[in-house]
This record gives sequence, structure tokens and C-alpha cells, in this order.
Amino acid sequence: MKTRIGVISFEHMHALSYTKSLVSMDGVELVGIADTDEYRGANMAYRFGTKYFSDYKDLLALKPDGVIICTNNSLHCSVSIDALRSGCHVLVEKPFAINSKEAKAMLEEAEKSGKRIMNAFPMRFSPSVIEAKKAVDSGKIGDILCITGINHGKIPSGWFIDKNLSGGGGVMDHTVHLADLIRWFTGSEYSSVYCESGNLLHNKGIDDAGLVMAKMENGVFATIDCSWAHVKNYPIWPQVDMEIIGTKGTLEVKAFAQVNHVVEESKNAFEDIVWNKDGDEGLVAEFVDVVRTGKYPNASGLDGAKALEVAEAAYRSVKSHKNEKVIHIEEI
Repeated sequence: MKTRIGVISFEHMHALSYTKSLVSMDGVELVGIADTDEYRGANMAYRFGTKYFSDYKDLLALKPDGVIICTNNSLHCSVSIDALRSGCHVLVEKPFAINSKEAKAMLEEAEKSGKRIMNAFPMRFSPSVIEAKKAVDSGKIGDILCITGINHGKIPSGWFIDKNLSGGGGVMDHTVHLADLIRWFTGSEYSSVYCESGNLLHNKGIDDAGLVMAKMENGVFATIDCSWAHVKNYPIWPQVDMEIIGTKGTLEVKAFAQVNHVVEESKNAFEDIVWNKDGDEGLVAEFVDVVRTGKYPNASGLDGAKALEVAEAAYRSVKSHKNEKVIHIEEI
């Protein structure tokens, strides 16, 4: 019996990549695509040979095993809760929600329904990131002291630059990927955040540049440059890089360049490790496995909520110009 998955909205451009990965998998049936934009949704349904629904609740009525949700950020909570209540496992695009109150409601509904909810963190499934995590866990660079992260991209358009629909600009959009990876690599929760951001690059009335400085509960320091800094003709869309400094060496991770540089204390040379594989494929494969087995996911809803905590603290810091304590979802 095939695993039946639906896709709700192509409002976020990542939906196309996720759907391509989905239909390439053995034993998976794309049962339908729902989108409030009829032209976009019907075209995608035709492209992938499936049914189109203008109302996602009609798709949920088919009782799919799981759904992938790529609406604008403001709808993540309500659509996810409806899907969970209908008996679906859920993979929702990042950020997990637009605030921690909504994130908590989503997690509580997943617990109540007995279904799993994942957040779309494809960087966890990038081969370069996976190998970097293995190197850190093996002690190759010793204990982590600090991490410098960069997530740059071109400025998006449409609802992304409408705060009511997105929840925020570059700080919301580009903090969460690295906030998640840093938490994953260090195995520690965030303690405090200081952030400066502004509308500095594109004059669109929303924050497009930001620098987040964070301290982990285990003492590790981290920075995240979370900016829509690339000009429109920049040759690549995204950039996710990390430099991880440890007591025995340094690890440079370039997720989209598909190369890691490792410098060990005992060696006077770079060790380059190279791949050519997309993290979206691994993310979708993980979700299908979660749907089939009910296992606890890598890139869980809780992971998404924890990354959102950092973005929220960053925005509080921008307003106060002070170091802000990270308010954990368990405290809400």
C-alpha cells in the first residue's frame, strides 16, 4: 500500500522542490495539491498529475497519511492544527510559526492527536552538514568554543515582505536555519541574545539585514548574520555557512557550496570534503519515513519552536538595544 501525501500551498517556493522529491520516491502517492491561487495550484496539479483543490480542507477530507504545508507563515498554525486533527502527520515550512504562542498550540495538538509534526529544516539533511556533525561528535575539533554562521540570500517578494503574513523580515527568515544547526551541533539550549537589524539594503519597509549574537547555556558563543544581502544578479540564491572553532581545530561548513574545510591541530593543512546532493531530498525522505513508522523525527516541531525562540529574542533585543533572555516555549 502506498503512502498517501498531500501538499498544501505553493505559496512558498520550497514547495516545488519538496514535491519533486516526493514524487520521485517509491511507494508514495501524491493525492492532491491545495492552493488558494487557482492558476498556481491547478498548474502544479497538472504538472504532477494529481488533483487540485482550492480549499485545503477538501484535500484533508481524502484522509492522506501526511501533508506538507508551504503556506505563508501566518497560516502555519491554523493549517497545521487542522491537518493534525484530521489525522495527518505534518511537515510545515520554516519558521515553525510566527510566535511561540502559536508554536506551543501546534505542539500540544500534535501530542493530543498522536501524530508527528516536523519543521522544514533541510540543512540538517545536507551531506556537508551531516558530515560536519559527525566530525564534531567524534571529537575531531575538540570541544566547541564558538560558532560563526552566515545565512544570506536575495530578498524575496510578495508576502515575505509583509510582516503580517511573514512575522518578520530577514531576521525571521534567515535566523532559524542556523539557530537550529547551532543548537543541534552544541547540544545546548540558548541562554541570551543580542541583535541589531534594520532596513538597510532594499528599502522595502522591513528588516533586510541583521546580526544576532547568542550565548548558549553551555557557554558556547555564536553569531548569525541573517541578511537578505545578495543582489538580484547574485549567481546563487542561498548561502548557509558556519565556522566552528573548537579546542583542537576549526571546521568550515559551506552547505550550499557542498564542501567542508577541516583544519586539525595535529595537521598543517586543509582537509576538503566535497558532495553534490540536495538537503530537500533527505528532508522529504525523513518525513515519509516518519509517516510510515511514526518515529520521532529529526527536525521535529520542537526543534522548530526552539529556533523560533531565538528569532523572537532577537526582535526584542532590536527594540530594547539590550541583551535579551531567551524565553523557552516550556515557560509560556
